[in-house]
Amino acid sequence: MAGIGKTTLAKAAFNKFSHRFEGTSFLENFRDYFKKPEGKFHLQKKLLSDILRRRDDAVFNNMDHAVKQRFRNKRVLVVIDDVEDVVQLHSVAIHLSCFGPGSRIIITTRNKHLLEQLGVVNIYSPKELNADESLDLVSWHAFKESEPPEEFLQLSKNLVEYCGGLPLAMEVLGAFLYKRSVPEWKSTLESLKRIPDDNIQAKLQISFDGLNALQKDIFLDISCFFIGMDKDYVGCILHGCKLDPGIGLSVLKERCLITVHDNRLMMHDLLRDMGRYIVQGTSRSNCETWSRLWDRDHVIDVLANYSGTDATEGLSLKAEVTAVENFEAKAFSNLRKLRLLQLSHVALNGSYENFPKGLQWLCWLGFPEESFPINLHLRSLVVMDMQKSNLKRLWNDQKPHVPLKELKYLDLSHSIHLIETPDFSYLPNLEKLLLINCQSLVKVHKSIQVLQGSLILLNLSGCIKLGELPLELYTLKSLETLILSGCSHIERLDDALGELESLTTLKADHTAITQIPSSSYKLKKLKELSLHGCKELWKDRHYTNSDESSQVALLRPLSLAGLNSLKTLRLGCCNLTDELVPENLGSLSSLEELDLQGNSFRNLQTDFAGLLSLQILKLDNCSELRSMFSLPKKVRSLYARNCTVLERTPELKECSVLQSLHLTNCYNLVETPGLEELKMVRVIHMEMCNSIPYTDRERIMQGGAVGSSGGIFVPGSSLPDWVNFKNGTRSISFTVPDPTLNFDLIGFTVWTTYVSQQDDVMSACTPNITLKNQTKGDIWSRNPATEHIRMYLEKHIWQGHFSNEDFLLETGDQVEVSVDFGDEVTILETGLTLAYREVTEVPNEQLTEIDDEVPNEQPAETDDEVDYEVLIDESQRRPPRKVGMGLKTVLGAFGLLAFIVVLGKHGSPLRRHNHLRRNKIEKDKEKDATVHIFSFLDY
Repeated sequence: MAGIGKTTLAKAAFNKFSHRFEGTSFLENFRDYFKKPEGKFHLQKKLLSDILRRRDDAVFNNMDHAVKQRFRNKRVLVVIDDVEDVVQLHSVAIHLSCFGPGSRIIITTRNKHLLEQLGVVNIYSPKELNADESLDLVSWHAFKESEPPEEFLQLSKNLVEYCGGLPLAMEVLGAFLYKRSVPEWKSTLESLKRIPDDNIQAKLQISFDGLNALQKDIFLDISCFFIGMDKDYVGCILHGCKLDPGIGLSVLKERCLITVHDNRLMMHDLLRDMGRYIVQGTSRSNCETWSRLWDRDHVIDVLANYSGTDATEGLSLKAEVTAVENFEAKAFSNLRKLRLLQLSHVALNGSYENFPKGLQWLCWLGFPEESFPINLHLRSLVVMDMQKSNLKRLWNDQKPHVPLKELKYLDLSHSIHLIETPDFSYLPNLEKLLLINCQSLVKVHKSIQVLQGSLILLNLSGCIKLGELPLELYTLKSLETLILSGCSHIERLDDALGELESLTTLKADHTAITQIPSSSYKLKKLKELSLHGCKELWKDRHYTNSDESSQVALLRPLSLAGLNSLKTLRLGCCNLTDELVPENLGSLSSLEELDLQGNSFRNLQTDFAGLLSLQILKLDNCSELRSMFSLPKKVRSLYARNCTVLERTPELKECSVLQSLHLTNCYNLVETPGLEELKMVRVIHMEMCNSIPYTDRERIMQGGAVGSSGGIFVPGSSLPDWVNFKNGTRSISFTVPDPTLNFDLIGFTVWTTYVSQQDDVMSACTPNITLKNQTKGDIWSRNPATEHIRMYLEKHIWQGHFSNEDFLLETGDQVEVSVDFGDEVTILETGLTLAYREVTEVPNEQLTEIDDEVPNEQPAETDDEVDYEVLIDESQRRPPRKVGMGLKTVLGAFGLLAFIVVLGKHGSPLRRHNHLRRNKIEKDKEKDATVHIFSFLDY
């Protein structure tokens, strides 16, 4: 996104380190200059004159040749700001081979694909400002001071919320509101809800203007209808609209116009507003001419007045859940080009004869009828989303006039009156069928076999009255995901299960299934098997005891033979005893996650050491577990909470990549051998493990890795003696001391003792650590690496590690650190220790001996201060801590900004003037120059 701070960070780095190079050049607004008639000549001339220090008007006979040849023996620093694509670089004759060993090129761009074309490995993406930083920035621009006046505080917070952490928006709007009154602030904020600021809009629209027509349509569809929706779901709709979402969504992501979180499409609020503003065009008051309608008032106006036009392609109307909106179906008759329709709790009366026939997406939540109107023609429909409907059947006795051949996705979830699935012969190309929580469903239509070449997902979870699956279901050769969880009346899967040759996911949690069919060994592609809560899983109901007249059940363990692709296995709460643990569990070489929680085994004899792929092992609530044979060597997370009789864990020393250990309420636990030697653990929960000797707890706390930013929770009433700074409140103040020679401050550890009036209850409050640097005026807020605090009547100690890369503490800084665990937790004492790392000073004459093969070495900081006046004047400045944090992040990793690093036998990374701090000196040399590419992307 434009305005995130790319150029500011690039300028800061340029000013801080330019004196270390033989030549420097800052090519600002590269994209704009390149598009001008003489742009190429201007850029080449500036690059040559800057680096060669020629200020005359001399022009080289061959500018391309000069750019390619004149810098080959120079160690230069070049910033190329705002590059659009790789063609622009090559057209100006800028190539990696142009620059001498030790050179660095910083590129800022909105286009991630450009970085990939250049071979970039590490991408630095500036993040939005947080609430405190945003308020600071707004204050400097609107009031020329660090905090808003009291009467403007809430208005400033409202402005911060509108800007969404985007520095550009806060600078523009803050400057606009400088010296304006409270009524003017209120008026401006109200206006921004309707009309975006022109200056911000113009900057943001640059990325949009660079899209092709299909990509622009995708962006506008998302901004109006699809924000927060599943990426695959939206992709199916866009594919049906012939918008090529495969490449289109990738381009939008590369241009930072969308992001994807948990597979959901997200968009910054200002980009959303920009998209909707573009849709409105020059007809702000004539919504009938807009291509998309999303505002409730506008939609109601169009439908109530029958004023729709062919211009409208998409419409969304979401009524209040408690008040259904009623309209005539003929109100849609003029919307002949409508392809996207989203209705929620809306009732339409009358005939659908003239309803738009080109719909590709119909999302009608809370559809009020018991069956679908037969005269509603949906021959173009790709996605039908009818969740929470009143449907009993999709169609009654009358069937649609023509099959819905284009339909790929059908969702009837939470339609609690639905009795049976539709006749699938009218949906011959269906790929995904969701019937979640259809509590009255008793029948899956046998015509499902017509989908054997198309259906890839079938979700029947929560269909509590469904007792069996039709045999025709097992003919679905293309089926990849089958979900039956919560179908409590399903007792068996047919032995034909093995014929589902494409199946990768089978979830049957909390069903009455007694055995997995013997044919399951044929499921060579199965990656996830979940049978959590299947308490009858081990009973063979076909076994008859000859000595008894009645039939009894024979218990036998589950066979996992042949499931060599299995990555996730969930067998929690399945009444597993020692005898019923699957014998071949230890042979699942691909297994990454194993859930055995809530079972009844006492001695877990499975040899997990051979499961080299296993990363997550869950044994919570195994209340009878006394011993384990071994642990997976590559395990990252081990959960064994509430294992109340467990006395000793297996050797932990071999679990070298363990990151989180959860042993809460293991009351009888005495030993955790090897735990103190692990350095990568981020979180250790040992609340109420009172049987572990206190000396062992201290060793565990001493062994914590400072760089891990984690937390350790152990029983205890007082802080260890070695804690330097202590205070009997929730906060502590100290002055950063002058370290011993050749030691760097790399972080600090916060300690606190706490207690609560609640016992064994999770707090509702997320823990928070606040650091105030009184010397620099910085305020930082951080959450420890744990979601919530488990509260106890007994006293406990929490220890958390924090890296100085976030806080930039220096000798002499006066600092206050406070801990907040919420109102239900009382902080009794707070302590703090500083962590230092010894470094080796390398004399300047040895710098040329540094091996070229250490591009990932962390560059040392310099003592030079950034001249912020060179970057931005005081009226436009950004919070120093934000720029400093950005520089620290950028310089802390070798991939600072968009660095294209050329290292040769005479080159070296950015270093101090007189010495280089390193932990180890590499002695080997290489004769040829080595090129390394890193990146800085606003993404």
